[in-house]
Amino acid sequence: MIENLNNKWILTVVLAVALAFQPGPRLAAQTKNLSELPVLTVDASKPAESFKPINGVNGGPRMDLGNYFDNSPYFKRMNPPYVRLHDVSLAAMGAVDIHCIFPDFNADENDPAHYQFGKSDLYIQAILNSGSKVIFRLGEAIEKSKPKFYVNPPTDYKKWARVCCNIIRHYNEGWANGFKWDIRYWEIWNEPNAKNCWTGTTEQYCELYKEASTSIKKLDPSLKVGGPALAGSIASDYGRTFLAYCRDNHLPLDFVSWHGYASHPYRLLENIKKGIAAVDEYGFSEAETIFDEWNYIAGGFHGYASREDARASFLKTKSASGAAFTASMLIYLQNSELDIACYYAAFGGAFRFGLFDIYGVPEKPFYTFEAWNKLVQSGTPVKVTGNKIKTGLGIAATVNQSSMTTAVLLSNFEDDVPKYMLELNHLPFDKNLICTELVIDEKRSMELDREQILSSGDTHIVVNLPKGTVRLLLFTPGPVK
Repeated sequence: MIENLNNKWILTVVLAVALAFQPGPRLAAQTKNLSELPVLTVDASKPAESFKPINGVNGGPRMDLGNYFDNSPYFKRMNPPYVRLHDVSLAAMGAVDIHCIFPDFNADENDPAHYQFGKSDLYIQAILNSGSKVIFRLGEAIEKSKPKFYVNPPTDYKKWARVCCNIIRHYNEGWANGFKWDIRYWEIWNEPNAKNCWTGTTEQYCELYKEASTSIKKLDPSLKVGGPALAGSIASDYGRTFLAYCRDNHLPLDFVSWHGYASHPYRLLENIKKGIAAVDEYGFSEAETIFDEWNYIAGGFHGYASREDARASFLKTKSASGAAFTASMLIYLQNSELDIACYYAAFGGAFRFGLFDIYGVPEKPFYTFEAWNKLVQSGTPVKVTGNKIKTGLGIAATVNQSSMTTAVLLSNFEDDVPKYMLELNHLPFDKNLICTELVIDEKRSMELDREQILSSGDTHIVVNLPKGTVRLLLFTPGPVK
């Protein structure tokens, strides 16, 4: 361990050994009263649960609303395991929504000539090329206009289900000059409990789900079908009505999906905990649970005193605080009982919040997803201590014993303590390690903060982690002293 750094001569020697790295923030022994610092620990000898696909997103890399751009290079840096197809037509015009693919509902649904797959094909192809899988939402994008044109209950549920099956056949069986892409997840509608997403009743949605889910299972029993992609808690009255309907009618329900937006991570975690309990209560403990819309919304979606207040609130979502919220949530989601999660959204464009601005330039939370991908690629998860859900403090770590590399992700959403002692136990060492620290804050976006050399298997490092900060520490074998 680096000791006695107050001694200028020793500090000079250590920095010389560190290949003339420029000195960054103060190192461990330069800080007084180290025993008073809160301790975060990593134990490389104790494996943790394997990574889950909780770093999915809504929306793929193609964007053509306003200015066209293709964010495929950025998607490869994030490497989201799943991309959910909802609100796609708000970013890529004429894609994915049922009315975009089958525009004339009075037409013969069995005639391929009545389908327009072209734009959806391009959109999905870009997602698959970037390395992600698809969760295909069968339905319509949110519609805030009056009157509503597309989010009304279909005039013929059975025909609507047949249209859905033909869409599946196009993408999985090659129908209508299609593909064999083996898309597994098919979600029936989106947020039927939200007035801008479904104008029908609860009973009408349940009937639609019945027709679509049973038809899809007849087409291919191996496909995963589910819903209801509920706005808010699946443990709500609406969610319980849906779960009871599926149970009582013996309907297929391979996954249960719902959404959450909040001003603090613990609110989303409570939503997930109650939701999973409700799913189990109604007899669907074998169903996968998918939290396929979530984000940091400081002041809610509505009720602002002015447009300026609304803008200020949504800018927080894209700020360093939003990046820290996102990092802590990814850590907590990994530790939860949830199976899959998808952040909303990765569109950019005209959206008030998301991973990219209207020019396709990454916002702060994008770099959180990049940091998470670096963590995932660095090794297998190991045990940590120090997570504080109530304040949004997060820690996660991975180790690769064969390459003797370690990665530690730290995030602080709103914990009052700005500095922590990081205790690293049983790290794989060969002589020494170089510790490289990358930071996301208001001034930096995954940029180098400092580097130092460590020379012991049990190491203590003081890290600066004020509110609204994400820090990724990468440990790699260093030169022999």
